[in-house]
Amino acid sequence: TLSLLILCLASSLCFNLDTDQPTTFLMESAGFGYSVVQYANSWVVVGAPQEIKAANQTGSLYQCDYRTGKCEPIRLKIPPEAVNMSLGLSLAASTNPSQLLACGPTVHHTCKENMYLTGFCFLLVSPSWQAQRLPAALQECPRQEQDIVFLIDGSGSISFRDFTKMLNFVKAVMSQFQRPSTQFSLMQFSDHSRVHFTFKDFIYSSNPLGLLDSVYQLQGFTYTATAIQMVTNQLFSASSGARKDASKILIVITDGQKKGDPLGYEDVIPRAEAAGIIRYAVGVGCGNTLPPLPPFTSS
Repeated sequence: TLSLLILCLASSLCFNLDTDQPTTFLMESAGFGYSVVQYANSWVVVGAPQEIKAANQTGSLYQCDYRTGKCEPIRLKIPPEAVNMSLGLSLAASTNPSQLLACGPTVHHTCKENMYLTGFCFLLVSPSWQAQRLPAALQECPRQEQDIVFLIDGSGSISFRDFTKMLNFVKAVMSQFQRPSTQFSLMQFSDHSRVHFTFKDFIYSSNPLGLLDSVYQLQGFTYTATAIQMVTNQLFSASSGARKDASKILIVITDGQKKGDPLGYEDVIPRAEAAGIIRYAVGVGCGNTLPPLPPFTSS
């Protein structure tokens, strides 16, 4: 216990803090002193993240000199998109080389009806305080529109019960999304394919769920790869109502048993990949498993 006490006393004697002659920096700035870092030998950088500098601009940095006891603002060119970022909420410094990283992590970025909270950082070097902005620009708003194609297996290996489950699944998914941000198309395949409705049919229908009422099973072999090629070439096209800036999503519902198809997945997947189509495979039926398709997300 005695040795531990001596060790604690020795540690406290080595703490580098002048309590007899402290230097006090006084600034009438909201949040001044929230963050502080040592920079060079004679001064510190102090953040005032709550200071209102202008409309939609909050946060400031100050350079405070030990020798004079005074603080001067560090003037930065703040980008207009850095709305209320609270500059100086986070600070870090390095000595070799001498650099300062100042961050404002509360930038409000509006994308239609959604609000995203992002941020900016500035990498600075004295004495000019020229700043490198990180990131160089805000990330673009994510795509809000979605074009979704259901590609359902209507071959003879699918039972009537499972085919009915497919249609019920499609109807349940369609009922969860609203037009016009999300639109749907449906193709059924066996050894031939049938487009039951395109994006145009869906968007102009007074009863979109009613488009499923006339769907009946085709029977036949299972040309899955050929059907994927048709979806890529025909349904995800402007003539079928696909939108240029919408996310392209393909949901394949099958028992996983491709049979008799003259095309392989290696013949069609690269084209779908190049078109930016996000692909999901959904399994149906008992005792069947989806084929190993690395380009798909299976469930």
